[in-house]
Amino acid sequence: MTSSALPLAITGVASGIGAATAALLSAQGYRLIGIDRTVPTDFPGEFVQADLSTPAGVQQAADRVIELAPKGLRGLANIAGVPGTAPAKTVLAVNVFAVRGLTRALAPHFAEQSAVVNLASSVAFLWRAEASKCAQLTLATDQEAALSAALEDAGILENSYLFSKQCVRLLTEQLSAELLPKRIRVNSVSPGPVETPILEDFKKDHGRDKVDSAAELLGRFARPEEVAGVISYLLSEQSGWVNGTDIRVDGGLMAYRGSAVLTATQ
Repeated sequence: MTSSALPLAITGVASGIGAATAALLSAQGYRLIGIDRTVPTDFPGEFVQADLSTPAGVQQAADRVIELAPKGLRGLANIAGVPGTAPAKTVLAVNVFAVRGLTRALAPHFAEQSAVVNLASSVAFLWRAEASKCAQLTLATDQEAALSAALEDAGILENSYLFSKQCVRLLTEQLSAELLPKRIRVNSVSPGPVETPILEDFKKDHGRDKVDSAAELLGRFARPEEVAGVISYLLSEQSGWVNGTDIRVDGGLMAYRGSAVLTATQ
């Protein structure tokens, strides 16, 4: 069976960017396996209900996906995530370790030339400044010990969502290198503020005025389907030479803010 006939797995399909991505990929003819804690009202494929906040939940989800795709997978979109208004331990477990755990659990079942796309965030654009701290969590072999150590850091506790997405940026590059010999590509997408059910949580976490000012500057928030289009591209054969990188989908917000900083220093 060719890889094009195999299914794609997508997490976070019950709402927001995950639901929009599933709808777009289904319309493009992909066979889908969706994963979410919440059962979607109408999913265009096979669905796996799972809690990705624990290693056991991640493994159960992976096992079920493998059962549904006995001949293999053509890719994975790690879109599920929780906002910074959730407990920090849950944020790091879902946003970082579920991405790592599910990708590694499914990797042996990916066909050659498969692709993985992780959902990062434009707020993590300066992640390399925190690469060492991110590596301590993201590359740890003992998840519980790593989480316990991270939760003793006041900076991480205060900005758990930001830190989790910085870790996703590092994890994307690390998994890209890890899976390169198997010809499996790994990239990430970094949206700015998007009109999704967790936008209000995003405002509470990052500051309502800051988030609303971004929409005022850009004219609006992003729509989920605009992010879905980039995810679809990275999963497709059209992006066959794009690997280990991130595509920012923020309407130019970070470029504007970065330029403003540079201009102010002249």
